[in-house]
Amino acid sequence: MKLLDRIAPTLEALSLAGLGAALAWMALSGRYGSFVPPSARLGILVSGVGLLACALALSSRLEVGEGEHTHGEHTHAPASSRRGLTRACVAILAALILILPFRVSPSELAATTISARAADTEDEAEADPGAPSEDSPSAPPASADGGAQSATPGGSQSGGGSQASSSGVLELTTENFAAQVEEFASHGKVHDGQRVELTGFVMSEASARGQASIPRLTQEESFAVARMAIWCCAADAYAIGFAVRWDGAVPAADSWVRVRGTLRLRGAKALVIDAESVEVTSAPDPEFVIQKR
Repeated sequence: MKLLDRIAPTLEALSLAGLGAALAWMALSGRYGSFVPPSARLGILVSGVGLLACALALSSRLEVGEGEHTHGEHTHAPASSRRGLTRACVAILAALILILPFRVSPSELAATTISARAADTEDEAEADPGAPSEDSPSAPPASADGGAQSATPGGSQSGGGSQASSSGVLELTTENFAAQVEEFASHGKVHDGQRVELTGFVMSEASARGQASIPRLTQEESFAVARMAIWCCAADAYAIGFAVRWDGAVPAADSWVRVRGTLRLRGAKALVIDAESVEVTSAPDPEFVIQKR
Protein backbone atom coordinates (compact mmCIF):
# COMPACT_ATOMS: atom_id res chain seq x y z
CA MET A 1 0.00 0.00 0.00
CA LYS A 2 2.96 2.33 0.34
CA LEU A 3 3.27 2.53 -3.44
CA LEU A 4 -0.44 3.41 -3.74
CA ASP A 5 -0.05 6.00 -0.98
CA ARG A 6 2.71 7.66 -2.98
CA ILE A 7 1.07 7.39 -6.43
CA ALA A 8 -2.48 8.54 -5.56
CA PRO A 9 -1.66 12.15 -4.48
CA THR A 10 0.69 12.65 -7.42
CA LEU A 11 -1.82 11.27 -9.89
CA GLU A 12 -4.57 13.42 -8.39
CA ALA A 13 -2.46 16.57 -8.81
CA LEU A 14 -1.57 15.68 -12.38
CA SER A 15 -5.19 14.88 -13.27
CA LEU A 16 -6.41 18.21 -11.86
CA ALA A 17 -3.75 19.99 -13.86
CA GLY A 18 -4.84 18.13 -16.99
CA LEU A 19 -8.50 19.01 -16.46
CA GLY A 20 -7.62 22.65 -15.80
CA ALA A 21 -5.49 22.78 -18.94
CA ALA A 22 -8.31 21.22 -20.99
CA LEU A 23 -10.80 23.84 -19.77
CA ALA A 24 -8.35 26.67 -20.44
CA TRP A 25 -7.73 25.30 -23.94
CA MET A 26 -11.50 25.09 -24.55
CA ALA A 27 -11.84 28.79 -23.70
CA LEU A 28 -8.74 30.10 -25.49
CA SER A 29 -9.17 28.01 -28.65
CA GLY A 30 -12.82 28.95 -29.06
CA ARG A 31 -14.01 25.37 -29.03
CA TYR A 32 -16.31 26.25 -26.12
CA GLY A 33 -18.49 27.93 -28.76
CA SER A 34 -19.76 24.54 -29.89
CA PHE A 35 -21.43 23.94 -26.54
CA VAL A 36 -22.13 27.19 -24.68
CA PRO A 37 -22.76 30.87 -25.55
CA PRO A 38 -19.82 33.31 -25.74
CA SER A 39 -20.72 34.80 -22.36
CA ALA A 40 -19.52 31.56 -20.72
CA ARG A 41 -15.95 31.96 -22.00
CA LEU A 42 -14.70 33.85 -18.96
CA GLY A 43 -16.24 31.34 -16.55
CA ILE A 44 -14.63 28.41 -18.36
CA LEU A 45 -11.25 30.13 -18.36
CA VAL A 46 -11.50 31.00 -14.65
CA SER A 47 -12.47 27.41 -13.85
CA GLY A 48 -9.46 26.10 -15.75
CA VAL A 49 -7.10 28.50 -13.98
CA GLY A 50 -8.66 27.56 -10.62
CA LEU A 51 -8.07 23.85 -11.24
CA LEU A 52 -4.47 24.54 -12.25
CA ALA A 53 -4.00 26.45 -8.99
CA CYS A 54 -5.50 23.56 -7.01
CA ALA A 55 -3.14 21.15 -8.75
CA LEU A 56 -0.18 23.37 -7.92
CA ALA A 57 -1.25 23.64 -4.27
CA LEU A 58 -1.74 19.88 -4.01
CA SER A 59 1.65 19.14 -5.55
CA SER A 60 3.36 21.57 -3.19
CA ARG A 61 1.95 19.63 -0.23
CA LEU A 62 3.26 16.28 -1.41
CA GLU A 63 6.86 16.74 -0.26
CA VAL A 64 5.82 18.62 2.86
CA GLY A 65 3.48 15.83 3.88
CA GLU A 66 6.04 13.04 3.50
CA GLY A 67 7.26 11.73 6.80
CA GLU A 68 4.85 13.80 8.90
CA HIS A 69 2.17 11.12 9.33
CA THR A 70 1.72 9.76 12.78
CA HIS A 71 1.09 6.07 13.31
CA GLY A 72 -2.61 6.72 13.93
CA GLU A 73 -2.94 8.78 10.77
CA HIS A 74 -1.19 6.11 8.76
CA THR A 75 -3.96 3.63 9.50
CA HIS A 76 -6.32 5.83 7.48
CA ALA A 77 -3.91 6.24 4.57
CA PRO A 78 -5.26 3.35 2.41
CA ALA A 79 -8.81 4.75 2.42
CA SER A 80 -7.54 8.26 1.74
CA SER A 81 -5.39 7.00 -1.10
CA ARG A 82 -8.29 5.16 -2.69
CA ARG A 83 -10.42 8.29 -2.56
CA GLY A 84 -7.61 10.30 -4.12
CA LEU A 85 -7.19 7.68 -6.86
CA THR A 86 -10.93 7.79 -7.56
CA ARG A 87 -10.87 11.58 -7.84
CA ALA A 88 -7.92 11.36 -10.20
CA CYS A 89 -9.71 8.87 -12.47
CA VAL A 90 -12.79 11.11 -12.62
CA ALA A 91 -10.68 14.16 -13.50
CA ILE A 92 -8.79 12.24 -16.19
CA LEU A 93 -12.05 10.99 -17.71
CA ALA A 94 -13.51 14.51 -17.73
CA ALA A 95 -10.38 15.91 -19.41
CA LEU A 96 -10.48 13.19 -22.10
CA ILE A 97 -14.15 13.90 -22.84
CA LEU A 98 -13.36 17.60 -23.29
CA ILE A 99 -10.46 17.12 -25.70
CA LEU A 100 -11.81 14.22 -27.79
CA PRO A 101 -12.72 15.46 -31.31
CA PHE A 102 -16.31 14.24 -31.30
CA ARG A 103 -19.04 16.03 -33.24
CA VAL A 104 -22.83 15.75 -33.30
CA SER A 105 -24.61 16.76 -36.50
CA PRO A 106 -27.27 19.49 -36.20
CA SER A 107 -30.07 17.08 -37.13
CA GLU A 108 -28.94 14.58 -34.51
CA LEU A 109 -28.93 17.32 -31.91
CA ALA A 110 -32.33 18.55 -33.05
CA ALA A 111 -33.70 15.01 -32.82
CA THR A 112 -33.02 14.99 -29.08
CA THR A 113 -35.23 18.02 -28.46
CA ILE A 114 -38.83 17.55 -27.36
CA SER A 115 -41.33 18.73 -29.93
CA ALA A 116 -44.41 20.54 -28.77
CA ARG A 117 -46.02 20.88 -32.22
CA ALA A 118 -48.97 18.53 -31.61
CA ALA A 119 -49.66 19.88 -28.14
CA ASP A 120 -49.43 23.50 -29.31
CA THR A 121 -51.76 22.88 -32.24
CA GLU A 122 -54.36 21.24 -30.02
CA ASP A 123 -54.12 24.00 -27.42
CA GLU A 124 -54.57 26.74 -30.05
CA ALA A 125 -57.55 24.95 -31.59
CA GLU A 126 -59.23 24.58 -28.21
CA ALA A 127 -58.50 28.19 -27.23
CA ASP A 128 -59.77 29.70 -30.51
CA PRO A 129 -61.44 27.28 -32.94
CA GLY A 130 -61.83 30.05 -35.54
CA ALA A 131 -58.20 31.14 -35.51
CA PRO A 132 -56.11 30.27 -38.60
CA SER A 133 -53.58 27.49 -38.09
CA GLU A 134 -50.04 27.49 -39.40
CA ASP A 135 -51.11 25.67 -42.56
CA SER A 136 -54.45 27.40 -43.16
CA PRO A 137 -54.96 29.41 -46.38
CA SER A 138 -52.84 32.53 -46.51
CA ALA A 139 -54.25 35.71 -45.09
CA PRO A 140 -54.43 38.85 -47.27
CA PRO A 141 -50.99 40.39 -47.90
CA ALA A 142 -49.91 43.32 -45.78
CA SER A 143 -49.59 45.72 -48.68
CA ALA A 144 -50.62 45.99 -52.30
CA ASP A 145 -47.07 45.96 -53.61
CA GLY A 146 -46.03 43.01 -51.43
CA GLY A 147 -43.36 45.02 -49.66
CA ALA A 148 -42.67 44.69 -45.96
CA GLN A 149 -44.12 47.39 -43.75
CA SER A 150 -43.03 48.54 -40.34
CA ALA A 151 -44.37 46.74 -37.29
CA THR A 152 -43.96 49.88 -35.22
CA PRO A 153 -44.99 53.51 -35.72
CA GLY A 154 -42.51 55.79 -37.39
CA GLY A 155 -41.40 53.38 -40.13
CA SER A 156 -38.67 51.58 -38.21
CA GLN A 157 -38.52 47.83 -38.64
CA SER A 158 -38.90 45.64 -35.59
CA GLY A 159 -37.04 42.42 -34.85
CA GLY A 160 -34.08 43.46 -32.74
CA GLY A 161 -33.44 46.71 -34.60
CA SER A 162 -32.36 44.94 -37.82
CA GLN A 163 -32.63 46.93 -41.02
CA ALA A 164 -32.81 45.83 -44.64
CA SER A 165 -29.84 46.74 -46.79
CA SER A 166 -29.97 49.31 -49.57
CA SER A 167 -30.94 46.51 -51.94
CA GLY A 168 -33.99 45.77 -49.81
CA VAL A 169 -32.62 42.42 -48.58
CA LEU A 170 -32.74 41.78 -44.83
CA GLU A 171 -29.75 39.69 -43.71
CA LEU A 172 -30.24 37.29 -40.82
CA THR A 173 -26.99 36.97 -38.89
CA THR A 174 -25.94 34.97 -35.85
CA GLU A 175 -26.75 37.99 -33.69
CA ASN A 176 -30.27 38.68 -34.97
CA PHE A 177 -31.42 35.27 -36.27
CA ALA A 178 -33.51 34.24 -33.26
CA ALA A 179 -35.09 37.68 -32.85
CA GLN A 180 -36.01 37.88 -36.52
CA VAL A 181 -37.60 34.42 -36.57
CA GLU A 182 -39.71 35.44 -33.59
CA GLU A 183 -40.65 38.69 -35.33
CA PHE A 184 -41.65 36.92 -38.56
CA ALA A 185 -43.77 34.46 -36.59
CA SER A 186 -45.45 37.17 -34.51
CA HIS A 187 -46.08 39.74 -37.28
CA GLY A 188 -46.23 37.62 -40.40
CA LYS A 189 -48.54 39.93 -42.37
CA VAL A 190 -46.12 42.82 -41.97
CA HIS A 191 -43.23 40.86 -43.45
CA ASP A 192 -45.01 39.06 -46.29
CA GLY A 193 -42.93 39.88 -49.39
CA GLN A 194 -39.77 40.85 -47.46
CA ARG A 195 -36.58 39.69 -49.20
CA VAL A 196 -34.15 37.93 -46.86
CA GLU A 197 -30.76 36.28 -46.90
CA LEU A 198 -29.50 33.82 -44.29
CA THR A 199 -27.13 30.95 -43.58
CA GLY A 200 -28.35 27.74 -41.97
CA PHE A 201 -28.13 23.96 -42.09
CA VAL A 202 -30.42 21.83 -44.23
CA MET A 203 -33.14 19.76 -42.58
CA SER A 204 -34.94 17.12 -44.61
CA GLU A 205 -38.69 16.66 -44.37
CA ALA A 206 -38.17 13.73 -42.00
CA SER A 207 -35.83 15.71 -39.74
CA ALA A 208 -38.02 18.82 -39.74
CA ARG A 209 -41.17 16.85 -38.94
CA GLY A 210 -42.08 17.27 -35.30
CA GLN A 211 -39.84 20.29 -34.71
CA ALA A 212 -42.07 22.82 -32.98
CA SER A 213 -40.20 25.86 -34.36
CA ILE A 214 -39.89 24.64 -37.95
CA PRO A 215 -42.89 25.05 -40.30
CA ARG A 216 -44.40 21.81 -41.53
CA LEU A 217 -43.11 21.02 -45.02
CA THR A 218 -45.79 20.61 -47.69
CA GLN A 219 -45.45 19.41 -51.28
CA GLU A 220 -44.50 22.96 -52.26
CA GLU A 221 -41.38 23.02 -50.05
CA SER A 222 -38.36 20.81 -50.61
CA PHE A 223 -36.39 21.32 -47.37
CA ALA A 224 -36.04 23.45 -44.26
CA VAL A 225 -33.16 25.77 -43.38
CA ALA A 226 -32.46 26.21 -39.67
CA ARG A 227 -30.07 27.19 -36.90
CA MET A 228 -29.83 25.65 -33.45
CA ALA A 229 -30.86 28.15 -30.77
CA ILE A 230 -29.72 27.83 -27.16
CA TRP A 231 -30.60 29.48 -23.84
CA CYS A 232 -27.59 28.41 -21.79
CA CYS A 233 -25.82 25.46 -23.44
CA ALA A 234 -26.09 22.64 -25.99
CA ALA A 235 -28.29 20.64 -23.63
CA ASP A 236 -31.28 22.94 -24.29
CA ALA A 237 -30.66 23.51 -28.01
CA TYR A 238 -33.56 23.40 -30.45
CA ALA A 239 -33.99 24.12 -34.14
CA ILE A 240 -35.58 27.34 -35.46
CA GLY A 241 -35.92 28.30 -39.09
CA PHE A 242 -37.89 28.31 -42.33
CA ALA A 243 -39.47 26.05 -44.90
CA VAL A 244 -37.88 26.62 -48.32
CA ARG A 245 -39.50 26.48 -51.75
CA TRP A 246 -36.75 25.68 -54.21
CA ASP A 247 -36.93 24.24 -57.73
CA GLY A 248 -33.27 23.25 -57.87
CA ALA A 249 -31.45 20.25 -56.47
CA VAL A 250 -32.01 19.73 -52.75
CA PRO A 251 -28.75 20.09 -50.77
CA ALA A 252 -27.64 17.20 -48.58
CA ALA A 253 -29.08 17.07 -45.08
CA ASP A 254 -26.90 18.85 -42.47
CA SER A 255 -24.98 20.73 -45.15
CA TRP A 256 -24.72 24.48 -44.61
CA VAL A 257 -26.30 26.71 -47.24
CA ARG A 258 -26.82 30.39 -47.88
CA VAL A 259 -30.39 31.07 -48.97
CA ARG A 260 -31.71 34.23 -50.57
CA GLY A 261 -35.38 34.69 -51.32
CA THR A 262 -38.71 36.20 -50.41
CA LEU A 263 -40.78 35.55 -47.32
CA ARG A 264 -44.25 34.25 -47.99
CA LEU A 265 -47.15 34.15 -45.57
CA ARG A 266 -48.64 30.88 -44.38
CA GLY A 267 -51.49 31.30 -41.98
CA ALA A 268 -50.36 34.09 -39.66
CA LYS A 269 -46.61 33.43 -39.95
CA ALA A 270 -44.06 34.46 -42.57
CA LEU A 271 -41.74 31.48 -42.14
CA VAL A 272 -41.70 30.20 -45.72
CA ILE A 273 -38.97 31.35 -48.12
CA ASP A 274 -39.52 31.39 -51.87
CA ALA A 275 -35.83 30.92 -52.70
CA GLU A 276 -34.04 32.71 -55.52
CA SER A 277 -30.68 31.07 -54.80
CA VAL A 278 -29.35 28.30 -52.57
CA GLU A 279 -25.56 28.04 -52.29
CA VAL A 280 -23.57 25.52 -50.26
CA THR A 281 -21.27 27.29 -47.80
CA SER A 282 -19.21 26.65 -44.69
CA ALA A 283 -20.63 26.54 -41.17
CA PRO A 284 -20.67 29.88 -39.33
CA ASP A 285 -18.70 30.37 -36.14
CA PRO A 286 -20.40 29.94 -33.77
CA GLU A 287 -23.01 27.59 -35.23
CA PHE A 288 -25.49 28.33 -32.43
CA VAL A 289 -27.67 31.41 -32.14
CA ILE A 290 -28.57 32.78 -28.75
CA GLN A 291 -32.22 32.84 -27.71
CA LYS A 292 -32.63 35.81 -25.37
CA ARG A 293 -35.21 35.69 -22.60
